[in-house]
Amino acid sequence: MEWQLSKRFFRPDEVAGFLALSRRTVYRMIRDGRLQAVKWGSGPWRIPREAVLALLPPD
Repeated sequence: MEWQLSKRFFRPDEVAGFLALSRRTVYRMIRDGRLQAVKWGSGPWRIPREAVLALLPPD
């Protein structure tokens, strides 16, 4: 999975795949503030790499 985490920002569906969650859960985490995300204009949500790494279990 290391090569997949080389991007700076991820779509919610990508994060759902990394964390084995549903997209709905990822959007709920964004809404609740448990997952940092940014929205550029009226475009889709993007989740920074650092926010994803903070949720992954340590090696």
